[in-house]
Amino acid sequence: MIDDIDRKIIEKLSKDGRLSLTELSEGTGISRVAIASRIEKLENTGLLKICAALNLEKLNYQTLLVELQVDKTKTIAFHKLVASNPKVLNCFEISGQFNHLLICTARNNQNLRLFIENDLKKFSKDCRVTLSSNPMTPNFVPLKSLEEEW
Repeated sequence: MIDDIDRKIIEKLSKDGRLSLTELSEGTGISRVAIASRIEKLENTGLLKICAALNLEKLNYQTLLVELQVDKTKTIAFHKLVASNPKVLNCFEISGQFNHLLICTARNNQNLRLFIENDLKKFSKDCRVTLSSNPMTPNFVPLKSLEEEW
């Protein structure tokens, strides 16, 4: 689905999403117009999204790992919540005692505690929360929004 040129573009953008088309075309042997077309194709197929990423530690944000056993009858509503909530960086379906693992972040533990108590626990009878340091790698993570936090 992607070729070596697409891989080079993705690799360069992963290091600096603000590179110009000229900089992206260097070493590929194709024009800036062709690079723009490839980026558009990668975005339209859902393989690439260029976005801002923030350093949570510099923002003094707290990070929690939340494991939940989400009731099967509530899965669709749960997925809608986690997809739209800016406090959820990632959500994984997992096996074991819990069926979902969330990586959540917010300005402080109070905001995270309220999110867990008021929002997440509606979907689960069983929950385990682990306070985490901010990610050691990558240093920067994409956020959905900081609107609630500002």
